[in-house]
Amino acid sequence: MIPSRKQAIDIMRARHVPRHIIMHSLRVRQVAVTIAGMLINTGRPIDIKLVDRAAILHDVCKMDSILSGGDHALMGQKLMQELGYPLVGNIVGQHVFLREMTLDEAMVVNYSDKRVRQDVVVSLDQRFVDLMDRYAKGEESIIRRILDLYDTAKQEEAIIMNACGIDPDWLVNLNLIPGDYILDGRLELQWEHTLGKAK
Repeated sequence: MIPSRKQAIDIMRARHVPRHIIMHSLRVRQVAVTIAGMLINTGRPIDIKLVDRAAILHDVCKMDSILSGGDHALMGQKLMQELGYPLVGNIVGQHVFLREMTLDEAMVVNYSDKRVRQDVVVSLDQRFVDLMDRYAKGEESIIRRILDLYDTAKQEEAIIMNACGIDPDWLVNLNLIPGDYILDGRLELQWEHTLGKAK
């Protein structure tokens, strides 16, 4: 079972997800749906609706982990399962670490998240420099973990871009397209007007 877009947004609202995380999630959604569409055009069996909802909800438990510790991806997976959305939960649970290197919905969302710094599409190099700056703090174990994630993301990028037939730099063009929020910052109005009507 996959929630409607309105249900996904309602889940985010009910959990009081901060605006900056919502804006990040909506940009990840834009990247993920773009990639999913390209893969579908090449004949890949990708469920674009599942990609859409999992991308919106991938950081639904981010603040929980910041406030109380724990793995926000696995916390999000558990929440989605409790709400009756195990398919979405499976992808949310893999948006940090993929369980296998298979070109599917989980890889699309995982990779898309790695291409968005806050709410801007950037290169993998830019994204991982930012992750190092914010999280490494000179700790060897964290540095190693981030570098391992970078290596995995580079492998994902090669698989996805080869399948889509595009250069990874092309995705930064998505910054030229307004996201799922209007430019003056009235995010709630845009949700009601556009996302709230989506099924």
